[in-house]
Amino acid sequence: KSPSPRVILDIANIAKNFEKYDLSIIYYSKILLNLDRDFILYADILYRTGSCFERLGQYKKADADFLNSLKINENSYTLNYLAYSWLERNYKIDLAIEMLEKANKKNNNDPYITDSVGWGYYLTKDYIKAEAFLKRAVMLMPNDPIVNDHYGDVLWKLGRKMEANYFWKNVL
Repeated sequence: KSPSPRVILDIANIAKNFEKYDLSIIYYSKILLNLDRDFILYADILYRTGSCFERLGQYKKADADFLNSLKINENSYTLNYLAYSWLERNYKIDLAIEMLEKANKKNNNDPYITDSVGWGYYLTKDYIKAEAFLKRAVMLMPNDPIVNDHYGDVLWKLGRKMEANYFWKNVL
């Protein structure tokens, strides 16, 4: 009848894992009502609701939650998620790359963040910088299809078509 906040959080996370984003937002919101806004868990819940809103295509709400989360805790994964979302929407590209660079300084061995930085440079047509980051991402996570695809894309743009085909075939 009155579940603990931990149980509510578990329900929210399970709903999110099953892509029931609307339901998970409801449960995350219940948790937020009872948390101090300065508490680091508050920032984490905002990150989670932001990711649910982003998946639902509700970008204004997603961006607001991510930005509020970052005000409390400038977490590299929140920076990465928001910035990559902006890259995908072709929105605030320069600021997104700045955010990704900041995230990368905090976690320079994270392959997802490294890939995001490289992809940002790719989208701005700075293929030399993109290639350096994407090559590193492939080294950190050689079996990831997205990282290999991104690396193939930049190799193609650099005229290294045979190498690009190798990485694209690796994706398949």
